[in-house]
Amino acid sequence: MPDADPVPVARLSSTGRVEAFSDGVMAIAITLLVLDLKVPTADQVQAAGSLVGALGGRWPSYLAYLAAFLTIGIIWLNHRAFVDRVNRFDNRLQWLNLLLLLGVATLPFPTSLLAEYVGAGGPSAATAAVIYGLLSVGTALPWGLMWRHIVRHPDLLEPPFDLAYARAELKRASIGPAVYALAIPIAVVAPLVALAFYIGIAVLYAVTNQGAGTRD
Repeated sequence: MPDADPVPVARLSSTGRVEAFSDGVMAIAITLLVLDLKVPTADQVQAAGSLVGALGGRWPSYLAYLAAFLTIGIIWLNHRAFVDRVNRFDNRLQWLNLLLLLGVATLPFPTSLLAEYVGAGGPSAATAAVIYGLLSVGTALPWGLMWRHIVRHPDLLEPPFDLAYARAELKRASIGPAVYALAIPIAVVAPLVALAFYIGIAVLYAVTNQGAGTRD
């Protein structure tokens, strides 16, 4: 009796190509952010009375840029450490990684909205801050799902990292979406406070990021 057809095994890919592609997307996204730091026009300088005054009037752009730059930077640091700890990407992990990159690549758009409207206040500022928060939640969710997948498939980890390590990182990854979601109601009533909140979240993850010291 002939042997039964073997069960197809999900194809695994090495981490090198995933890391290179992800680094490229994040590098482009973080570079695009600087396009919102525009030079004041001559009319704006005249209206403000000086170049310093005109530059100071664009302070919302600087805060929005700082929030987005830190957010993408921390994602990169954590992603870099994640790739160090994973020996292979299966198909599901690749798709989840693409979802993460979708959020990163889209971040310059809500950053532009914040830079343009948050300083003026009112409904437009609230809308811009809410959109930024919603995208931040959408970017943080795939990160948690990636670690949930690793918990279910700890064999994808590089030794000596194990299931216990994956569970600990899953708990850590679950904090981000919850904290960003908390900032969204704040954005409705106080957009500037929400912007400061977004920066604070990025700073918090900068202090506690898992990528610190992973490579020489």
